[in-house]
Amino acid sequence: MSLRQWAVKPGELRALSRSGVMLFSARCAIRMEPWLPSSATKVFAKELLFLVDAAFGEPVAVGVLRKRAGALSDLGASACNKLAKTDEPLGICMNYATSTLVTALEAATSDDRKDAVKVALVCAKLSASIPAVWAHAGRVRAPAGVDPVDLACDAVWDAIRADIEPVAAHTADIEHAKDRVKALRAVAPSWRGRAPRWTKP
Repeated sequence: MSLRQWAVKPGELRALSRSGVMLFSARCAIRMEPWLPSSATKVFAKELLFLVDAAFGEPVAVGVLRKRAGALSDLGASACNKLAKTDEPLGICMNYATSTLVTALEAATSDDRKDAVKVALVCAKLSASIPAVWAHAGRVRAPAGVDPVDLACDAVWDAIRADIEPVAAHTADIEHAKDRVKALRAVAPSWRGRAPRWTKP
């Protein structure tokens, strides 16, 4: 896959409504959930639910959103700082994991689909940065002759793109589900086939 393909383009999300785009962003965060610092798991779950519900609701005040996102962002930054000297790559990945959902939450402040798309493109890049960081740190095993970074990046962008169709097809089902987060998780596996070992620390 070329560098140009290591990013989702706005046109690729054309089948998604504003709600669908926000759910796509949520899926980017869910895929990297194994990288969360343990201190952030409860807050992540709380804000993920908020995001999924917000996808079908009215925009929220910027001040309210900043307060909610700030708590999660601080946990990611704290974990990163603590690991700076002992395991910097892991700390960076933990920070990206929280930052993906923090960024996704930004779409809740606007009812404009274009704003949601802009946020989603950043979310995809943040989540895809985790396998790239891990591979650059020498922690992704690849077959002889295969670049570990290429291997990891190709796999994660393939998985990200694979979410578009099922999210588009099931947005209405998620909206009316009793447990929306559970329904969102169930629309498709996070990875095509068996998840590689490097998909979690």
